[in-house]
Amino acid sequence: MMVATNEDKAVPVRKTLMSKVRFLTTTGVGQFADGYLNTTIGLVVPMLGYLYWQDNKNIAPVIQQDTMKSALPIGMIIGQVLFGIFGDAFGRQSVYGRELLLTMVGTLLVITMPPHMSRNGVVCWVTVFRIVTGLGIGGDYPMTASLAGEENLGWSRRKTVLAAFSWSGVGALAAAIIFVVLLAAFKSSVEANLYHLQWVWRLLLGIGLIPCALTLYARLRIRETQPYREYVEARTQQGDLPSKHQRGLHEQFADFRAYFAEWQHMRTLLAISLIWFLFDIAFYGVNLNQGVILARIGVSGGSTPWQVLHNTAVGNIIQVSAGYVPGYWLGIFLPDWLGHRRQQFLGSAAVTILYAAWAGVTNHANTGGLVALFTISQLSLNAGLASTTFLVPVEVFPTKVRATSHGIAAASGKVGAVVTSFAFNSATNTIGLNGVLGLLSGIMFLCTLLTYYVPETKGLSLAEIEADGMYKNKKDERVEVASPVVERGNISAAPSYMSDSAVACKV
Repeated sequence: MMVATNEDKAVPVRKTLMSKVRFLTTTGVGQFADGYLNTTIGLVVPMLGYLYWQDNKNIAPVIQQDTMKSALPIGMIIGQVLFGIFGDAFGRQSVYGRELLLTMVGTLLVITMPPHMSRNGVVCWVTVFRIVTGLGIGGDYPMTASLAGEENLGWSRRKTVLAAFSWSGVGALAAAIIFVVLLAAFKSSVEANLYHLQWVWRLLLGIGLIPCALTLYARLRIRETQPYREYVEARTQQGDLPSKHQRGLHEQFADFRAYFAEWQHMRTLLAISLIWFLFDIAFYGVNLNQGVILARIGVSGGSTPWQVLHNTAVGNIIQVSAGYVPGYWLGIFLPDWLGHRRQQFLGSAAVTILYAAWAGVTNHANTGGLVALFTISQLSLNAGLASTTFLVPVEVFPTKVRATSHGIAAASGKVGAVVTSFAFNSATNTIGLNGVLGLLSGIMFLCTLLTYYVPETKGLSLAEIEADGMYKNKKDERVEVASPVVERGNISAAPSYMSDSAVACKV
């Protein structure tokens, strides 16, 4: 067989603008929560310092700060692996929406923390229920990525996946803006009594749940993707499954073992996982500690607690709106133009150079120059590796292991996030911000080198991905399109997204 077109035309197109907006909103809200709740913890922890650690210069001890900040990534590791496996074993439709429930429940429990707890009680409460929140946010990664990659909105898969992912930037921007608004609303009461910061941090977290609540029903009602449904039906017709409703964990583990028994597949998963691990060390090191970084480069500060928090919030808005969000939006269009492999290489190389430059001038440049470096590095980070790490597992792995592989790769990244959650403050206190930036520059350079092991899928259809088309060496080589059924000789039972509307048989 040879490919006649690189568009996944056999997957039904959502034709109306409203249906496309509804799909992107429904899938994007989980990433909105990710960006929102990851950003807010860096704002909430300083407020907790003012409320519970007044005798320690209004700052929680480093180990307790790190514990609270690391809770979300710890939960995400578990959620990403579990929901990835469940998504492949039971179907996207059967699982989707449950992860959002966990996100909402965990966050609600955090904000209902009793106000007069001991310091250790505060740390334990926030940590435990942020882990619950992380289970939900982590579960969203493989589920949303797989759903977006298997839907057809009338444009490329890559744009659909990254458009859903870009909601993370919207969430981060919303958190920054809402924090400034809340500080302004509570200015007089906070300056009169710091205790009123209780309302600021609780409202800051709680407002982020509104989009989740508004889209929960739509998630629970979302339709199964055609590639997954037809993959299961094809396996059923072949006799591998007694019923299309009886695919489960046993069948999923069998598919996983068979697929990754081939070294080229395992090598790709290992490379993607290691890149994501290294990337998240840099990404979360910067984003979980924006208050620390902004203070070191001279943006935050003030004579009162309110002024310190307000100046930090304004600095946060500047870098999020100028670098963070535009980076995500730029990243949507780069894979179709450059290919995700080149996008990742150029993005990680740019951040390597920017972090090295930042490290070299951090003790000499003025505040404006440092803010510019911070902002440009955030733009490059999000337009490059932040986008490609989320996209690549969708692109290079077939339907039967897509969610599981994405979950494993994403969980590897969050291990890096946990590492940096515990290490960043200690490292900054030991070797300074310039030393930490030098380390992060070296880490990004490793990501640049590892990109060599990531296959390119630019121009390939879902059918070609199922057939390992990205591993073909010659440009003009014919791609043998195969499903588990085709491999056994039953071409007629192949899923329709691999049928004549997507591929043309060579007679």
